[in-house]
Amino acid sequence: MKIAVVGATGLVGTILLDELASGDFDIPIDEIVPIASESSAGNFIDFGGKMLEIIPLRKKNIPKVDIAFFAVGDELSKRFAPLFVESGATVIDKSNAFRRDKNVPLIVPEINFYAIGDAKIIASPNCSTIQLAMVLAPLKKFVIKSVYASTYQAISGAGKKAIIRFLEEWEDIWEYFENADITDIVGEHPYSHFEPPAIFANIVPQIGKILDDGSFTEEDKLRYETRKILDMPNLFIAATAVRVPVLNVHSEAVSVEFDAPVEIEELRNALDKMAGIVPSEDVITPADVSSSRKVFVSRLRTDAERKNIASMWIMADNLRKGAATNAIQIAETLVRRKIKP
Repeated sequence: MKIAVVGATGLVGTILLDELASGDFDIPIDEIVPIASESSAGNFIDFGGKMLEIIPLRKKNIPKVDIAFFAVGDELSKRFAPLFVESGATVIDKSNAFRRDKNVPLIVPEINFYAIGDAKIIASPNCSTIQLAMVLAPLKKFVIKSVYASTYQAISGAGKKAIIRFLEEWEDIWEYFENADITDIVGEHPYSHFEPPAIFANIVPQIGKILDDGSFTEEDKLRYETRKILDMPNLFIAATAVRVPVLNVHSEAVSVEFDAPVEIEELRNALDKMAGIVPSEDVITPADVSSSRKVFVSRLRTDAERKNIASMWIMADNLRKGAATNAIQIAETLVRRKIKP
């Protein structure tokens, strides 16, 4: 099987290549074609110890491949994904370009693999959506009325430039603190007037562009995509998305309101039976989850006064299950469907 990775030099593209090279997935790989911008053309990228030449993304040299993983921005996906399909590929796209298209399935394989059908373009959801949907799916049988979610999203979710900026701020601020007394350190942040807001030693309740209703696009994605994946178009979801100074792993504080009182053991058993979920009675932090392909659930509890409300702490590596790994699992589903009747 010949596979292209479009956006091979970005964060998600790099992880895609790393995951594909691991040999842990049921995908027969004969050839990998790394594709990136003109500035990367002619450079080489490592794939499991083998150096592969990067080819530029151009209309005139669309390669003939079986599967093309797209890890680029919306506009590039809209422009080039149809061209890869015309060339015979199935495109698995990580951008927001096709997620709201009614003719394009939005897939988390553990939940709705059957929705792929004969689609030639398949959308992989937003990173924060995947981990929320993974947890809500096995809880649907208890009749979910509403969901309240606050996401605490890692810097890597904003790409390489955000990580570089964070590290530069770290260096600058520690230099500032070196000769400061305690009142300076707990006083005004040296970057308090920066636009956009500082990432280091700060949290920013703003991810994406602001919408007419006062929410940001990241929150809107969480609502829309979760409903589409779960096939629950009327599910009420209230969301707040926050960028936090953590390099990797998205966290979510989620409260789910059910139609009737629920028992914790029933919820835990349902989560335990769901492939890809790790329920834990211990407190889980980003350091515990980074590089994992699973979704972790801890602090599962019912409300002290309203037993039909359960709260939990959900975590997942946003570059793996939230991006690259989910895309590869979609490809696995395609491969298995073709091989097995």
